[in-house]
Amino acid sequence: MSPGVTAFRCAGCGAIFFPRRLMCARCGGATFADARVSEGVIEEITVIRHVLGQTDWGPRRLANVRTPEGLVLTVGLRDESGPGERIALEQDGTAPFGRAVGTPAGRS
Repeated sequence: MSPGVTAFRCAGCGAIFFPRRLMCARCGGATFADARVSEGVIEEITVIRHVLGQTDWGPRRLANVRTPEGLVLTVGLRDESGPGERIALEQDGTAPFGRAVGTPAGRS
């Protein structure tokens, strides 16, 4: 688990994306630089209660989060944060997650 989420900023116009794009949707550029986003505000939440073919599955909370840069991410929530709350973002492999600002990474 690493703090922040790796996003990708267009070298041509500065637009930021996640996941990585082949072309910038704003200017058509194809050169991107890594950019870390570390927090955002929850806009909405959903709960996934069942996935076909999965065993030992428990409900999982997902949230749409808007970062200060204007990027909207769908992240897995590690706690009971709700709409309007500011969360810290973290990355596990390539997957983005979030938890309430100030909640230690070891607690869920």
